[in-house]
Amino acid sequence: MPGLAADPAAKQAAWEIITTNMELSNRLVEATAEGFWQPEQVELTGAYVERYFADMPAAAHRRTPWVADRVATLAFPRYAVAQPTRELAAALLARDDLTPGLRRVVTDLDDDLRRALVARTAVAAAAA
Repeated sequence: MPGLAADPAAKQAAWEIITTNMELSNRLVEATAEGFWQPEQVELTGAYVERYFADMPAAAHRRTPWVADRVATLAFPRYAVAQPTRELAAALLARDDLTPGLRRVVTDLDDDLRRALVARTAVAAAAA
């Protein structure tokens, strides 16, 4: 839920809300997804980058399309700007069992990752 303390048990509880909890309101699930990724909590969220790509297809099938798309967008590991994240996205997009909404969300957000990596490479090259 929003406001959970930054510790492994809280992150696990939040992830379960995002991916499997069907008891809470859509607004609480969305708020939990929106607050999950925090740039200063990389040590707590690193393992969830892979879990996003593993767990989100089933999560998307559990919810209505609009809510599933919204949660998939908010829960995307936006701070994991790295080539391995793009590779996980590519592997997910190669699957044939994705909802159309999840496919669109991951396609769009993977493009954001691609552009962020290009920008980082350009900045690093300019600084060198």
